[in-house]
Amino acid sequence: MGPCTRGDALKASLARRLWQPVKRLVSRLWGPRMVYGFVRGDGEFLPNTRLSNSAVVFAPDKLEIGDHVFIGHFSVLDATYGLSIGEGCQIGFFTGVFTHSSHAAVRLYGREYVKVSHKQAYHTAQVVIGAYSFVGAHATVLPGTRLGKGSLVSAYSQVQGEFPDYAILAGQPAKQVGDTRRKDAQLLRQHPELAVHYQAWAGELP
Repeated sequence: MGPCTRGDALKASLARRLWQPVKRLVSRLWGPRMVYGFVRGDGEFLPNTRLSNSAVVFAPDKLEIGDHVFIGHFSVLDATYGLSIGEGCQIGFFTGVFTHSSHAAVRLYGREYVKVSHKQAYHTAQVVIGAYSFVGAHATVLPGTRLGKGSLVSAYSQVQGEFPDYAILAGQPAKQVGDTRRKDAQLLRQHPELAVHYQAWAGELP
């Protein structure tokens, strides 16, 4: 179902499927906490994915997600119309990722909005976030967005559209302002022993 490393994914037992949501709920007694392990909608257990107990996921059965993903505190993931989060992504605190938007429909329908099941001007579209991308705190990712792998979204950005691999995005609306490979190349020169790890997901060195 989701983008995931085969070696890490295991079919979750019934006990694990039941325990994971309970663990997140119980952990709230101690305030916001990161909870290790996530059972994907297709039953795969992702042992290295960390999801905050304060994060909210709408339509989790439609969330395609890889392992080694981090979803920060108080973030909202709306997977209602299809949300794909690649392996190794990190999504910061207070971040919203949305696959539908009602801002136009609510104005058009006014008081009739809540009575109409199939609305006009109700925008829906899948969101795809490529592997090992980083979405900064307080960012908003809007319906139809596609981020390539290795992307970086700056904090407080509002993102909509399709962007290439390794894009650095900033602004409201966000625009591409750089390429993560430039910084990565500098860091790999300083730490050449990490090249094998970088190449394992990227397929090539910057």
